[in-house]
Amino acid sequence: MIHSEQSRLVSFVMRTVGGRPREIRRAIASVAANDWRPLEVVVVYQGAENAQWEDLQKLPAEFADINVRVVRNPASGDRRAENLNIGWAHANGRYLGFLDDDDTLAPNHVSLLLAALQATSKTWAYAQVTLRKENADLEIVSESTPFRRHAFSLKSLWSENFLPIHSFLIDRSKLHAALAERPFHEELDRSEDWDFLLRLAFYHEPAMIEEFTATYHVSTAGGNTNLSLMDSAGREERERLNREAWARCKTIVENRKATLAASVWWGNDYFGLPAPAAAAQDQQATPNPTIQRRSLRERVIRKLIRLLERLL
Repeated sequence: MIHSEQSRLVSFVMRTVGGRPREIRRAIASVAANDWRPLEVVVVYQGAENAQWEDLQKLPAEFADINVRVVRNPASGDRRAENLNIGWAHANGRYLGFLDDDDTLAPNHVSLLLAALQATSKTWAYAQVTLRKENADLEIVSESTPFRRHAFSLKSLWSENFLPIHSFLIDRSKLHAALAERPFHEELDRSEDWDFLLRLAFYHEPAMIEEFTATYHVSTAGGNTNLSLMDSAGREERERLNREAWARCKTIVENRKATLAASVWWGNDYFGLPAPAAAAQDQQATPNPTIQRRSLRERVIRKLIRLLERLL
């Protein structure tokens, strides 16, 4: 255990659109319960100056033993990535983490991750996460561990995001210059955390701890805080907008992957991507059945590896 007198400021960025007063207080309380000081929570509220804004301004007094600050983003639309960047800029801590307004941390989350960072001299460290389904009264319906991996794999992260945004802590003093300021892609209203993690893991190998110190809460009561959908009328229209948003964001993330892979000589080979020149030739050439069979076999093998990682 690292004693609190040896601590340095740890900041958490929490974005919210309001409307969940119970959940956000539970989230901040889980930060305050940590056995590490000093701690800071920067709440970024996107919305109007209304009753929800007034309620959020009560939070600093309610959690006086840690530093809670509330800032407002008056922008309309889904600005989830922008809200993270605003929180990033307002946070004072050398160490920074994120926490959505309905998720929670265990009391030893910060101290264990900081111990891992200090022991390994890594730039970031992550913990294991429990998925908890709960009803409208915040009572537990079920728990599972779908994010568990035996070891970190950049190739696996390239295929799917298995790290919830509150699972990790970053030492900002060691970050690559490309991530130092406004590191979240503000055109993304889906997968903004995955896009950030791809770059973070590309530049910095993480430390991992085996302990489950974060909980990802999912309500079985429904509800949606996606501002790009909340104002839409009709189920079909919402579904159409959702599909379009996912397709647009997928293109951005795939372009990010291609850019990262092309930035190093080994990138395309490591990630199983065709070299740009080879890809152009392949588009003009007749498909080779042998290559197609090999490609299918490799995809099946990679999928089996990911399944085994989840089971181990």
